[in-house]
Amino acid sequence: MHRQRGSAFVELLLAVLLVTLLVLSITAVTPMTTRMQTQAQQYSYATNLAQTVLERIRTLDFNQITFEGLQQNGLAQSLTLSETNHFIASFTTISVPGGGTINLNTNLRNAIGTIEVFNLTTNNNIAIGLKTIFVTIRWQEPRTNRWQQVQLATSVASLN
Repeated sequence: MHRQRGSAFVELLLAVLLVTLLVLSITAVTPMTTRMQTQAQQYSYATNLAQTVLERIRTLDFNQITFEGLQQNGLAQSLTLSETNHFIASFTTISVPGGGTINLNTNLRNAIGTIEVFNLTTNNNIAIGLKTIFVTIRWQEPRTNRWQQVQLATSVASLN
């Protein structure tokens, strides 16, 4: 009889130990899971914004893909770099068709977007009717202050 009692007590101790280890494991993993989920949401949001900007640019006429054209269509606020066949425009908000705006900083900390356009030319600096466009969204992670970014690219050809 003592043997059964002793083994039952050992089984109970093992069960308590296993439950304790399980609870501690879940408690340790939960904050990491939450951080990873937040990070995934930020990347998804930034990627969707970059894709939206690229799609809007692709709806423009080839000759409208200038800083002025992007600004008139609510896709850029300031000119960061201007060279003969290359410019960089930046934005923190974008206008959406039908009115309204999307503010990058609503869901991303210290976010800024850039649109970099290269007008491809020949060796003699003759335009070949092709532009390469990079859209970059940068933001800081709230917890670590590390900068993150998403960058998408496309090429647009002149049909003339």
